Amino acid sequence: MRKLILRSAIPLLVVLFLALAVGSMSAKEKSATGGKKNLPYSRTLALKTLVNPHEQINDEGEILRGVCLICHKSVPDLTVERQTEEVELRVEGEFKNLCFKCHTVKKHPATKDTVGGAMSYIFAEDHLVEPTKTIALNRQLALKEVYTSLPLDPGTGKVTCSTCHNPHEKGVIKGRGDWGADSVRRLRSEGLEICQYCHRK
Repeated sequence: MRKLILRSAIPLLVVLFLALAVGSMSAKEKSATGGKKNLPYSRTLALKTLVNPHEQINDEGEILRGVCLICHKSVPDLTVERQTEEVELRVEGEFKNLCFKCHTVKKHPATKDTVGGAMSYIFAEDHLVEPTKTIALNRQLALKEVYTSLPLDPGTGKVTCSTCHNPHEKGVIKGRGDWGADSVRRLRSEGLEICQYCHRK
């Protein structure tokens, strides 16, 4: 019962939180940023709200549209906005900056400085770059073979967090965009080896 009450209150909390965060810029922040902020919340403040932007469906299976506003400037109309480049996110610059507000691991997928790299002894360069021609071709082949989505940052053409990780809960987006939504680490591989999509042997 307590969980049901909390989940049904999430959209109201999100709207209240966003309203407070937008209106709470100090004079110093306004002066330093020209009155603009990348996002209407900080990582610390987001953690204090108990709102997880990745929990987007309530116990009755309804989409919590208010939660969309944590990352999106407006609730996307999925009948019109079907591609990454068609939605407006609360970020300036690269898409990865939106993820970095809450997720602080920036070197990815596995370098000696990350848990994944330290545990697996597999070290890779930072992947948040523009794919080489070979990688781009392999990505296109993977999209033909596997019913998934591997979006690139539409502004830069670079691999971004959501290329490999699905930020949406299963059932929010239908079709290819739903692939991997509830898998471990939200990987768009559904248990397959995600590295093989772009790095073929």
